[in-house]
Amino acid sequence: MGTRRMTTTFLTAVSFAGLIFLPARSQAQESADPDARQPNTDAPGCTDLRALSRLPVTIITSCDQGDSIEVTVPLEPDAQGNAREKSLRGAYEFREYQLLEARPQDQVFDDLTRLLGIAGFTLQYSSSPSTITARNGDTWMLLETDGNSYDVRVVHVKEDPWTPVKDAQGISREIEAHHRVAIYGIEFSPDNRTIIEQDSGILGQMLSYLEQNSGVTFELESHKTSANGNADTDLEITRLRAQAVVAWLEAHGVASGRLEVKACGRDKPIAENDTPLGSKRNDRIELARAAP
Repeated sequence: MGTRRMTTTFLTAVSFAGLIFLPARSQAQESADPDARQPNTDAPGCTDLRALSRLPVTIITSCDQGDSIEVTVPLEPDAQGNAREKSLRGAYEFREYQLLEARPQDQVFDDLTRLLGIAGFTLQYSSSPSTITARNGDTWMLLETDGNSYDVRVVHVKEDPWTPVKDAQGISREIEAHHRVAIYGIEFSPDNRTIIEQDSGILGQMLSYLEQNSGVTFELESHKTSANGNADTDLEITRLRAQAVVAWLEAHGVASGRLEVKACGRDKPIAENDTPLGSKRNDRIELARAAP
């Protein structure tokens, strides 16, 4: 019998004795396939965050970024226990990390908290074992973990410029627009019972505004959120300061009864208190038009 020769090109697989042999994939095929990423490596195009190191033995499974993204983060409840949150807008970064070694969720939470401290962040909210809000200057982070993975959202926020009112016209504009105005620049004695007049020029502007609006009554609020101390101490300080301001204004001609003293302590902050600027903005006197 003659010998028949056949030349066959194997494109898929060869079956022999019940075994399947697949052809080897070329390096070009591997690199072209997005699903061909080697195990235990970061997703293509994803790099570490500059602001926060990752936990050991993790990989980045997804990432994102944007120039102007809004993120809402939880904050610690107020003095009455009401939930608070803050909307942030700015340059945005996102990372999703997968833990390659199983760990208890509370351990992951504690490790992330320690990493934030090392990176210079201050906690603004913490709900163990799942959620952390942290801040370092104009950089905010929201971290969420389920134990097997964790997400990090970073927002780099540029704070709005802040210029306190300086004269009676500015006080008038703010009250017309918002029915209240925050007053800065009043200096108090160490015991908070009297005014240091030579360092409190804005008081003369308050007096001028009140003289120009003699038929209007106001609440005079005092606010303070100390970096140290406690809520009771801040409440007492604001009571003394509000009384001192009202006493000075009445001594200079404002009719008794036009101004109602209202000590607010640290109940109504208007800024986060973890920066010098935030503390300065919270430490204020407010003149609020009384309801008719």
